[in-house]
Parts: sequence; C-alpha cells; structure tokens
Amino acid sequence: MMPVVSTGVTVGTSIISVSGNTTGTFNHDRFVYLQLGTEGALIHVGGSDVSAANGALVSATNNTVFQLKADDVLFAISDTPGAVLKVLEVK
Repeated sequence: MMPVVSTGVTVGTSIISVSGNTTGTFNHDRFVYLQLGTEGALIHVGGSDVSAANGALVSATNNTVFQLKADDVLFAISDTPGAVLKVLEVK
C-alpha cells in the first residue's frame, strides 16, 4: 500500500519547502503532484534558490508532477502573499 498525503501549503514571497526530506521515515522515491490553489497567483517551484526566473511555473488547470528521491526537497515561492499550493504526495 502506498501512503497518500494531501495538503494545502501556504506560499508567500519568501521561499518555503513544500515537500521535505523523508530519509529515515520513507526511504523510497515519491511522486509529488502540484496544482495552484489561489486564482491569479503565480507560484514557481524548484530548488532552494527557486525564483520566478529559474523555477517551474505551477498551473491552475493541470498538475505538475515530480518524482523525488528520499533526500530531495522541493521549494516554492509566489508573487502573492498567502497563496495556496495544493500538494499531493504518493509515497
């Protein structure tokens, strides 16, 4: 059985982790599905230095999917304070 965790992460104008390191608790690959939860907001995801210039833009109508290793961390930043990013992790 694969655990599924869904959350709404509040993303602002500062970089925040949206899918953390699972080493020691879950040592396998995981799939992270992302979708914009705040209409009109722009959210970009990527590494710890994510910005509008280098991050992947999250869509409001499609899912963005990442396959992450246990020690990978995914970060996000928005142009809108308090924007919501829908995060579904399949572990």
